[in-house]
Amino acid sequence: MEDSKKVTQPKNYNKAAYAIFVIAAIVFLFTDKDTSNTAIFLGVAIIFDPFDVNQKWAERPYWQKAWLIIHLGAAAAAFGYLIGKDLL
Repeated sequence: MEDSKKVTQPKNYNKAAYAIFVIAAIVFLFTDKDTSNTAIFLGVAIIFDPFDVNQKWAERPYWQKAWLIIHLGAAAAAFGYLIGKDLL
């Protein structure tokens, strides 16, 4: 008989990394005079997809799509504010 080895899935740290970056962005928003850190941390946070990364975009529930699109909009708004503030 062959030894059967259990195949374990690697740990997915995306949820923790996403939460850390979003919390850091919120902290920078309220504590830092320079809003560039807020925009950067919001933009980087979306890289760490907090949902099932193996699930295709078309198969995701609408609330997950909405969450990620709203997050992307908030990051774009933060970058837009940052650029607009520097122009004035």
